[in-house]
Amino acid sequence: MLSLRSFNKLLHRCLLFLTFILICFSEIIIYHVNRCSWQQIGCKVGNCTRILLIADPQLLGLTYSKTLYSGLARFDADRYLRQTFKQALAFTKPHIICFLGDLMDEGNVASPEEFKSYVKRFQQIYRTDDDPRFKLFSPYYQRVHIPGDNDIGGENGEYISNLNVRRFEEAFTQEDIFDYGDNHLRFFKINRMLLDFTNPDRSNNVKHLRIGLSHAPILIGGGPLLRAVLKELDPHIIFSGHWHESRIFTHPDTKVVNFYEPGVRHFDLKAIKEQQHSYLEIMVPTASYRMGKTKMGIGYAVLENHDLSYTVLWLPNRFVFLLIYLFWILFAASMLLVFRMMTRCPFRTGKRSMHYDYLSNGTSPESQHMESK
Repeated sequence: MLSLRSFNKLLHRCLLFLTFILICFSEIIIYHVNRCSWQQIGCKVGNCTRILLIADPQLLGLTYSKTLYSGLARFDADRYLRQTFKQALAFTKPHIICFLGDLMDEGNVASPEEFKSYVKRFQQIYRTDDDPRFKLFSPYYQRVHIPGDNDIGGENGEYISNLNVRRFEEAFTQEDIFDYGDNHLRFFKINRMLLDFTNPDRSNNVKHLRIGLSHAPILIGGGPLLRAVLKELDPHIIFSGHWHESRIFTHPDTKVVNFYEPGVRHFDLKAIKEQQHSYLEIMVPTASYRMGKTKMGIGYAVLENHDLSYTVLWLPNRFVFLLIYLFWILFAASMLLVFRMMTRCPFRTGKRSMHYDYLSNGTSPESQHMESK
């Protein structure tokens, strides 16, 4: 039979071992397991373009949250974004990575020093230049960055300063692409906050497959910007974010479809435009678990001529594992507390004292009982 001291050691070792297993699963293994549920999209080698779409990562800032655990929250949110991006990068091997705005949560109110720190964190999370494998399987990858209202301002009529716009462009858009390779893709940045869009080569637009990139949705709401985009850009497809939801819009029938299944959707962009005379927009869900949504994901699109295949790489729900951590801490602390109380209860203390007295008198409990008779 185990002594109390041996049982105490065994209990501590079991709790430490189970804690180690829980941390390994929650911090490492779950991202690999979750990747198994993603849908791969096949394409002919050299004849397709793989696009990774990341919306609303919203790196937590230093101004709005100043609680005791805010530093831990920033660290955990950044690590979640980094781990999910690494898995998505290895899974999709993209040619183009599009960031659809709200890269930061407090970019529009940040001081110059804070903004620099946010940019540095963003670059550390979404970096590919230090991964030699990525250069091998996607040597010609490009990036596109779209500003969001949390990056430069503009939500609900908020003032947008030239300083915010200029520092975002200097930090992110210096090497952004306009045309891509031999696949005749042309990307247009649409800024709904400024009611503006890029269109520097209008005469040759018709030769390209035209892709609009916007932070806020375009086909919903109407207005002069929508009319100008449809008339001047005439896009085959628009990708957007902002709502933190996964939806598909069509115009002019204003049809809205929630897209939360793990499968792949296929679209004939040429038929949608020339035969149905419609426009298509795909809203990409948020990539951050801090946005209050239970479904987070990264968009993945493959273009092969005028055929578009699209799916969402759904991400693990981080809050579930944080709740498991909380439950485990309470459970382990309760186990240790109960065991400590059992080993230090008055009954056991009194019993040990009686044995000590018997040993001091040189008699045993049995002999004293016989003498009393």
